[in-house]
Amino acid sequence: MKQHTTRGHGGRLGVGGCAVILALTWPSSSFAAADEVPRHRVELTADRSLLGCSNQFDFSAILTNWLPVSTLDPTATRALVVRIRRLPDGGKLVDTTIKDEAGAVAHSEHHDYPPTDDCFKVLYWTAFDAAKRIRELAPPQEEESVAPPPPPPPSPPEPAPPKPTPCPACPPCPPRAAPPPLPRRFLGLGATISRGAAPEWGPGLRLAGGVQLAPFVVELDARWMPIWNARRARLADVEIHTFSLTAAGCFKRAPLLGCLFVTGGAVGAAASRDYVGTVVSGFVGAGARSAVEFQLSPRLTARVDVEVALPLIGADLDFFGSSPWEKLVPVATGAGSVLYTF
Repeated sequence: MKQHTTRGHGGRLGVGGCAVILALTWPSSSFAAADEVPRHRVELTADRSLLGCSNQFDFSAILTNWLPVSTLDPTATRALVVRIRRLPDGGKLVDTTIKDEAGAVAHSEHHDYPPTDDCFKVLYWTAFDAAKRIRELAPPQEEESVAPPPPPPPSPPEPAPPKPTPCPACPPCPPRAAPPPLPRRFLGLGATISRGAAPEWGPGLRLAGGVQLAPFVVELDARWMPIWNARRARLADVEIHTFSLTAAGCFKRAPLLGCLFVTGGAVGAAASRDYVGTVVSGFVGAGARSAVEFQLSPRLTARVDVEVALPLIGADLDFFGSSPWEKLVPVATGAGSVLYTF
């Protein structure tokens, strides 16, 4: 039995050596994370009859499969205490205790292993359970608060843009030229009364028309004095009628109007009673006219004219004496008209 135990011990030692090599070459196990775990010192004791179960080096190496190597510190205040005892039937009883910094028991558990389980298996599963409990009992780590980066220094204020140079004052706009006046046309109808074309004052009709391009006016008018019993000339009663055309150029400054004109026409005379005869003769004259206008509406204007015409070529009537035209008698005429502007 002793040789068997010795062989078994030698075989377990060989397996333990493999475990040490595995533990040292397998730091990337799923439990061997790089996060910090509280440091613990390992205290392993076993009955003298269990020589392979008291190898603390093998046990520590197995622990590093699930704990960082830095966790195992012989000077730590926390402790992992493992006690392995032999049972009467040859099995093994493992008492595992974890103590905190004050030495108080933080966790304790017990496991029985059958006689067929060798020390390596017992150490392996004991280390697995202990590493698991140590991680569970580790106080939660405070996350390191990452101080936010300091705010960037304020950028220097941008230089104020240069003030724009004021534009020179624009010269005053030249006065807008008034649009040229539009010509205005007009027609007029009125009545006249004149003396000189006949020996007595005689009424007549006037039809006028013209164009006004302020302040100038060009106008034409036609006049007719119907047969009028003017006077008795010796043995006959003389009846005279006239027809004349006038062309005038005027200067207007409302409401006044001044014109110069030329006129021409015909004078007819008829005698009765003791001497019967009819004479028609022409005449040409020139004269001046003044007028005043009264605006009745935008299109209607009332107008009063006074003019004087001097015959230049007289009519030859010769009814027992010279006619007024033959004596170059000035002809005075007054007229009243209503003008329609369009």
